[in-house]
Amino acid sequence: MLYQEIVEEEMAIMDEENPDEPSKTLSPGEIHVPLHSLMHPPVTVDSGASTQEAIDRMLDNKVGAILIVSDGILKGIFGERDVLLKILNKTVGDLTQIPIEQFMKADPQTAYVEDSLDMAILSMAQGGYRHIPIVNEQNQPVGMVSIRHIISYLVEHFPQEVLTLPPKPDNDAMQAREGA
Repeated sequence: MLYQEIVEEEMAIMDEENPDEPSKTLSPGEIHVPLHSLMHPPVTVDSGASTQEAIDRMLDNKVGAILIVSDGILKGIFGERDVLLKILNKTVGDLTQIPIEQFMKADPQTAYVEDSLDMAILSMAQGGYRHIPIVNEQNQPVGMVSIRHIISYLVEHFPQEVLTLPPKPDNDAMQAREGA
């Protein structure tokens, strides 16, 4: 199902539930802003780093995901969900001796600085992930956008629309899969 179809279906459900209230939607142009307006600097670790180094870097920087690079080129992404699903309650050994490459997601979906917020939302919803690395033409990380950044942006710029959302959407198309 295409993004526009999902939105239209959800709006129809909302109209059926609240026929007397005028519907409020954000037009595509309102969220067609470049990612550079909400991206944050990337937190990176070299591909030769240990898993413990990567976890420590995430904790030190208070981020949910870290980018794995080799010679400045993006190789993978490692996030808190990877820790929960691949490491915790598993017998994996000494994390100071295990390379991060063993647990990272290689070749993650990326976006460019000039790509738009609506494209990032669609990619993240379809892929079921919560972080998208922003890269340049040489695949070097220049930023990171997370679902938290997106929500903060929407709340800041569209507070009335956010406050009037229905309490429980009927469509499960935006549910995230497990992973970074």
